Amino acid sequence: MTDHADSPNRRTSIGRETIECDVTPTIKERTDVDGCGCLDCRNVQTAATERTVLDALVWSVGLFRSRPSIVAFAGVIVLANRLLETDVITVLPLPVVDLFEAAAAFAFLFLIRAYVGTIVAGELTGDPVTIREGIQRSLARTPALVGVILLIVGFVLTIPSLVGLPLLVLVGVLPGDPVALVGFPVAAAVGGAVFLVPMLLLLFTFWFAPEACVIGRYGPVESLRVSWHVTTNYRGKFVLIVVLVLGSVLGLQLPASLPETGARLAWVAPAVDVIAASVSELLSIVWASAYAHVYVQAIVS
Repeated sequence: MTDHADSPNRRTSIGRETIECDVTPTIKERTDVDGCGCLDCRNVQTAATERTVLDALVWSVGLFRSRPSIVAFAGVIVLANRLLETDVITVLPLPVVDLFEAAAAFAFLFLIRAYVGTIVAGELTGDPVTIREGIQRSLARTPALVGVILLIVGFVLTIPSLVGLPLLVLVGVLPGDPVALVGFPVAAAVGGAVFLVPMLLLLFTFWFAPEACVIGRYGPVESLRVSWHVTTNYRGKFVLIVVLVLGSVLGLQLPASLPETGARLAWVAPAVDVIAASVSELLSIVWASAYAHVYVQAIVS
């Protein structure tokens, strides 16, 4: 199966938005669906809800083979990132280069993830999305997606600071030097835990907010709420995904971080770095598909 050709606008059915300009599947929580929210009415097969994380990853690989537009779009951005890391664009002013880098990062981290999520939603509901429809949904949800990102960044920067405020006040009122009193390792561990743990918990809680925003067409605030429900109900699956992601990232970055030795020739090192970075970025698309799959499983269950 290959990418579907553009099709004329279709009438919406139960569980989809009644908007002619956007006929891609919209998958919301059952309480937010007009009418029946059962699997049959959403056209979601039972097998899709029973897949494990590993099954979802295998399914994602098959999806990319059948929908080459995903790999093509991601490949273009990966190539752009590699060019931005070379001296090819040194003729451009530095602000322009920074703008291109920011645009490429946003496109890869969020627009490609939005496109992949839209494609996944279409495949899981038996209503395949065309390339044009996937792009339209991704671009249409960009403003709301930016709002989601700003909210997450705001919470990640604000909440840990508020949690750590009592510790800072306590350090300020204690006589002498608290760091010298307890030792630097203990002080660093306590300070890091106070600020880092809330930050990681927030990132964990809001991880599926982009999928809720794009696939569910929720607003920024509602996307955070829905993501909290998904991470609460599917904590085990998400933890497994995180472990796999970290393992793949470390496995790909380890060869690039090894010191140059006689066995690692100077001309080999740059090639290894480029290959590791490119494979890591392409592999993140598989994770994006897994995120979308877990979101759909959680929402329709």
